[in-house]
Amino acid sequence: MEQFLGYCQACENYGKRWPCPPYAFQPRQLWKQYKRLHLFARILCPSSDETLTGLLKGMRAEKEKLMTELLVLERRKPGDLALSAGSCALCGDDCTRPHGARCRHPEKMRQSIEALGGDVEKTMELYFHRPIVWVKNGEVPSYLTLVGGLLLK
Repeated sequence: MEQFLGYCQACENYGKRWPCPPYAFQPRQLWKQYKRLHLFARILCPSSDETLTGLLKGMRAEKEKLMTELLVLERRKPGDLALSAGSCALCGDDCTRPHGARCRHPEKMRQSIEALGGDVEKTMELYFHRPIVWVKNGEVPSYLTLVGGLLLK
């Protein structure tokens, strides 16, 4: 867990976006409050003529759709907690955290599995039998992956 939180420290969003560490709580304690994690994965496969820009735009749209679905599930059972697929994009580069102001969208803002110390790459391989493929050298990968979740009480 500490290894992945260490990766967060190297990220440009560390301490600059509300769903990112450091937190006023201990992630390990948050995990212990729940019995299970229901995982949700989306695989985005580009068409043969897809550009990286188009693929990333599609990924943002799919990420928003997945988060909407997770929040609906969260509301159905009080105490459950949705986990975002990756970093928060609700306010773009205009998050209020660096200014000490409250989040503009607390009803939608959620931490991701990796921001809470989870190993998303290992999770994908273990439970979905598929590795995560990353964008390299600006080239369109064979697919992109989104992994979110719902912590269940």
